Parts: sequence; structure tokens; C-alpha cells
Amino acid sequence: MSVSTQNSKPRAGISTFVRNRYFYGKLLDVFHFELEQNYNNGKRWMLNRMVCGFGVLCGLDVIAAPDGRGVIVTGGAALDRCGREIVVPRNSDPLPVPAGPAASDEAKFAAGAECLNDYVHISLCFKQCETDPVSVSVDECGNATTCSASSIQERYSLEITEGRIPEVDLTSSVPDFLLNGRLNYSALVESVTRDCPALPADCCIPLANIRLPQGDDPIQDTDIDINIRPIVYTNDMLLDLMLALAGDLPARTRGGKQ
Repeated sequence: MSVSTQNSKPRAGISTFVRNRYFYGKLLDVFHFELEQNYNNGKRWMLNRMVCGFGVLCGLDVIAAPDGRGVIVTGGAALDRCGREIVVPRNSDPLPVPAGPAASDEAKFAAGAECLNDYVHISLCFKQCETDPVSVSVDECGNATTCSASSIQERYSLEITEGRIPEVDLTSSVPDFLLNGRLNYSALVESVTRDCPALPADCCIPLANIRLPQGDDPIQDTDIDINIRPIVYTNDMLLDLMLALAGDLPARTRGGKQ
């Protein structure tokens, strides 16, 4: 028995995919080539988001610029909240940071009082740019035109926003998965079954909170907190965590890996 899902409401954040069906003599046009790219990208991004999660893969440190008037993001890689890969191939140019509280607020600083206005946070976002223009005689509507971009370059943008990102929630649901020392498979099933993660409105990932220095004081590395960034737990990292929790990290090798 087959069940039609044509009129079913899709689960949040997921949808079915369409791929090319090739046959001899098929006309391959812009639509079908884009269909091929969308199929491969969409499936990869869905698996990244649901299997790997989102966050920093490596690098992307945030350090004070030499002049103390901004910050620099070092090279690295990440997965955004939509599962898209972001590559920062080299250190960024210095990113200016707003001025901090005026010197007249010295009493407040001395008392240790802080508010959200004393902070900004820097986020990494996926960005696409059309590039490599080539000559074109007509566009898709038959109108005369001069050129069109022939490539899409995957880039990134860095955004500074007022306010402070909350600390990472370290609460674990693992206790719910264990019952009397045994695996609670029912809890695992419930966790996976009840919902699919929705695509967020904002797919950027935060890299650091930056405490604004007083007045014209330069930004120091101690003003930058990277501990609020999400990270991707790779298989190697998870193995190291399990060995450490088991107390065997110094004694047990990792299959030839250094």
C-alpha cells in the first residue's frame, strides 16, 4: 500500500528533494543545471545541520588589532546554523569596534557594574557573491544584454552587533538517556522522534563577546571572550572526550593518530 504525501504539511526545516532524471537526447538548460546544484547542496547542508550541528570547526580566533581600535578574525572554518560551510582562508582585515563608555563613567567601572551596552559581539555569516562576468547576447527573457556573472563565489561576512551573547548552556540531557545504569532507549527515541529542528531566521554563528574599553583606551585580548562560540564536536574530539571521562586518556592510544 502506498501513501500519498502530496498534501501533507512538511516537517519544520526539511523538505523533499528533486534531482535530474537523465535520458538520451535530454536538453540540459539553466534550470536543470541549477536543479543539479540545488539537489547536491541542499542534501549536504541538511546532513551538516542535523548530523554535525553548527559552530566552529577550526581556527577563527578573535584577537585585538595592532592599533587597539578593532579586532581581527584569524583564518578557519565553520558550519553555520543552516548547515552551510564557511571558509575564512586568511586573517581578516581589522574590523573597527565602537567606542566604549566615556571616561566620566569611571565610577561605574570601579564599582564593577556592567550592562549590555558595555559589550558588542562579532558574528560570522555565510555570503555568496556573483563574479566572473562574461559576454551574453540575450538574457533568459530574450532581451539584449551585455554581460552576466558566470560564477558564484562562496564568501563570508563579519558583523558586529550591540549587546552580549549569553554563555553556552552546558546542561546535558544525557542523564535522561540513562536509567538505573542502563541505556534508556525510549528516551532516545522520544528525543529523535518528536520534532525536527527548524531552520533559524538568522544562520550566523557568534564568535566572541567584546567588552568595550573605557573611552579611548585600546582593546586588549583580555576584553575578548571566545567561550560563547558554538563548536562542532568532531568524531576525534568525541573519542578524546570519552577517553578522558573514562580516565584512560594517558594510557590508551587512538588508533595511530597523534
